[in-house]
Amino acid sequence: MTSGTPRETAVDTEAVARAIATEHGLTLHGLAGEGVDFVVCRVGHPALGEAVLRIPRHRVYLSPYGNVDSADLVRQEHEIAAHLGPLGLPVATPLRRIEQPDGLVVSLAAHVEHDDVPLDGRDVGRFLAALHGATPPSVRLAYQAPGDFATFFIQRLSDRHANLLLKAPALPPLPARHRIEAALEAVRTPHRLLHLDVRRQNLLGRQGRLAAVVDWSNALIGPPLMELARVAEYALLPDNGIDAEAVLAGYAESLPTPDLDSSAALLYRLDTAVMLALVFHSVAPDAERAHVLTSRAEHLLARLHAAVRPADTAGSSHEQGEQR
Repeated sequence: MTSGTPRETAVDTEAVARAIATEHGLTLHGLAGEGVDFVVCRVGHPALGEAVLRIPRHRVYLSPYGNVDSADLVRQEHEIAAHLGPLGLPVATPLRRIEQPDGLVVSLAAHVEHDDVPLDGRDVGRFLAALHGATPPSVRLAYQAPGDFATFFIQRLSDRHANLLLKAPALPPLPARHRIEAALEAVRTPHRLLHLDVRRQNLLGRQGRLAAVVDWSNALIGPPLMELARVAEYALLPDNGIDAEAVLAGYAESLPTPDLDSSAALLYRLDTAVMLALVFHSVAPDAERAHVLTSRAEHLLARLHAAVRPADTAGSSHEQGEQR
């Protein structure tokens, strides 16, 4: 769940699938899945066996919360899967990156057999613990700016907050920057690869066990607390199919679980709520969900202000001016 797009960047995914199938000797078996950003077609090949084509819906994704070329997302998915597979983590094995004459890049990956049996959330937690315990890959990530993570995160949150403010003028301000910096500084851990889109649609299971995690478009390298805070927020939306309590239980089998009510966790939870509110305001318009997620952002902002500011002060005049 990453983006919004101008109409002129749209891709005729059916035509692309047919052209690639003809050129590469693939047999099209129909639609395997689809999301906001990609369409997934199941295909067969005499040598490669069952596979999937992951075709971008747009060439360039432009949104209020990050702009990126779809080719970078395809490259990122392949490089991350190629790094994690040999470590024993469940991913869809990358096979080829196919570049069309017009420059569009499409992913070909091994098909992962899966079913609709609900996943054991503890399996998801064990996966995240293994992911966060592994050395992150040297991969250029499409949505991560170079340099210090805290600086990048604060800027991204500020930009997202400003864009949501255009949709919801009553949205409270963010805390002063120095208070945000202090909250993030208070929870310093080694940075790891984060998936940041852990939900039912991206978790392929077989008989209740996790078979593969797909769609690494949102990936960042940062503090694991951000991942678990996002899982907690995603779990509030029933169609995400996430049992946060079970995920944390599985995670705790090998790694300590952080405080998801800390000031830093509230910042990461707010980042999730604001992102989702923007999605439902613009990318996948849904007035009811946009209202719910905007209200959630307001609630988290209230909690955050209470957490980062001493209870017996109203804030300095400098801070009040910065908020205005």
